[in-house]
Amino acid sequence: HAPNNCTKGIITYGTTMKIIAASISMLLPAANAFSAQLAAAGRSSFRPTALSSYLDNLSNVSTSSSFTATDEQATEILDAAFRRTVSTSTTAPSGPLISKLSLDEADVLANGVIDTVKRNDFPPIVVTVVDRQANILVQKRMDDVCHAAFPEFSYAKAYTCVTMGVSSRDFRDKYTATDDNAKIGQMNSMMAISGKMAAFPGGVLLRNGENEIIGAIGVSGAAGDEDEYVALSAAWESGLPLQTMPKEHSCTTVKS
Repeated sequence: HAPNNCTKGIITYGTTMKIIAASISMLLPAANAFSAQLAAAGRSSFRPTALSSYLDNLSNVSTSSSFTATDEQATEILDAAFRRTVSTSTTAPSGPLISKLSLDEADVLANGVIDTVKRNDFPPIVVTVVDRQANILVQKRMDDVCHAAFPEFSYAKAYTCVTMGVSSRDFRDKYTATDDNAKIGQMNSMMAISGKMAAFPGGVLLRNGENEIIGAIGVSGAAGDEDEYVALSAAWESGLPLQTMPKEHSCTTVKS
């Protein structure tokens, strides 16, 4: 928005550009650090260098420019410029397109889940990685998993992702968010008919760079949010060009 000291809503374009550039440039160190974290996790990264170049251009605008604008016009100009900068500063996952998960790739994902569980001192889990047809590629059971049903739960979460095209959390929320008894009944019927679906967190859908479903990860044994977090973390840290659903985790007990 226009600075408060502008005279009666009229601002000089060049001066305002310098103020905006100086203010936003203070965020660049944090943006660089955040971008590095995203890149290390194999996720789409924001390129602060593009923003930096943009800010340099703003700073070079002459304060003697004769262009003036009202508060409303200036806000529209700045908003449009910022949207263009952000829209051109994000990148899709890099690497060759994965048309289907291989055994080796599934093993990398499963091992990543187990490593994340250990780092965070979560309870032992079972992880199942399935392909796009919900066939099991890899299933691993950590030592001391205490419940015989966890392998089935873990597969059910992954199966739900692939067959419904959403995470197991989103599958649940789709039918329960409004407390509509008819929708809840529909969800329960679907689960009863298939006998393989799970309406609770821990199933993460995997898509490739062209948004095609290529598989899913199902985890069971810890709390639901923890199950989901370790599956997401494994995908993000795998180095594979994957998109996840959900895109963010909801876990509040992460330690590392």
